[in-house]
Amino acid sequence: MKTFRNPVSPFDAPDPFMTYVPETGYYYALFTRGRVLELFRSRHAAEICTGGDSKILYTANGPRDGIWGDIWAPEMHRGSDGKWYIYTSGRIREERGASKRIFVMEALSDDPFGDWAFKCIPTPDTASIDPTVYTAADGKQFLCCAREDRGLVLTIYSLENPWTFGKTWATIARARYDWETVPPYVGDGTINEGPFFVEEHGRLYIIYSGNGCWSDHYCFGVLEYVGDDRSDPGKMCDPDNWIKHDKPIFTMANGVYGPGHASFFHSPDGSELWCAYHGMKEHNATVTYAPRYFNIQKVDFDASGYPVMGEPAGYETDLVPPSGECP
Repeated sequence: MKTFRNPVSPFDAPDPFMTYVPETGYYYALFTRGRVLELFRSRHAAEICTGGDSKILYTANGPRDGIWGDIWAPEMHRGSDGKWYIYTSGRIREERGASKRIFVMEALSDDPFGDWAFKCIPTPDTASIDPTVYTAADGKQFLCCAREDRGLVLTIYSLENPWTFGKTWATIARARYDWETVPPYVGDGTINEGPFFVEEHGRLYIIYSGNGCWSDHYCFGVLEYVGDDRSDPGKMCDPDNWIKHDKPIFTMANGVYGPGHASFFHSPDGSELWCAYHGMKEHNATVTYAPRYFNIQKVDFDASGYPVMGEPAGYETDLVPPSGECP
């Protein structure tokens, strides 16, 4: 069997999102690419950045749509209406460093590699990044993002439709453990970001990133939903129904520094859950940018259904592709 090694990107590819769509037989990937939204596809997960196709779906255009640049952490999800949507964030003023807002793109056909259109900025008054979407069994949807509030906090919103936030929302996590707030932080600059919903073995989690994406100490934390109804906005948006586990589940090891900003996808045969995340190849001791590379790795679960990530696979480690891939 053909094996592969991480990273699957030979270039800087932070905040990776990846999914497999059975109807088309392709993997699709998005990640932070500056002023553009670029969609990648491939029949093979390990070749998502090197052996498939890519297509620019959108370029920040300033006055026309209100997005000037710095498009971060896009994700693609089916809406409650069955259409594909991309959720991401962008800078809303011309000057760099201005606050970012979530915006939504809508697919114009059922083919993710077809044409897309800018839909809207659903929360023009709320500075947020890293949106992700959960769809309950009855089709009710919720969005979780990292919202600016003395640092970055995780906030969940009900959705009235795929592009409209409901009136029910709550902040469900702030950085509070040492592993979320170790240096290079000073003062109150704490970060919980990069959330992603994982529903497996009867349990619902949000796996998020704690600390700073530039830091060796960037890592995965876990929130778990303990309510009794995953479609009720009042319960899903109740902070008491979300518990934060006190230990990270994925930290630097084996020459992979700052692993974080995860998304999760199933193998083509549905038997495995995989994680896409970024990591640095070199130690970074300063609050400066370092290249972050796209990695993928299989996820396990313990007997109770809790995710077990183990350690990041080193860059010289041979990995077996997801189960059910075409030859």
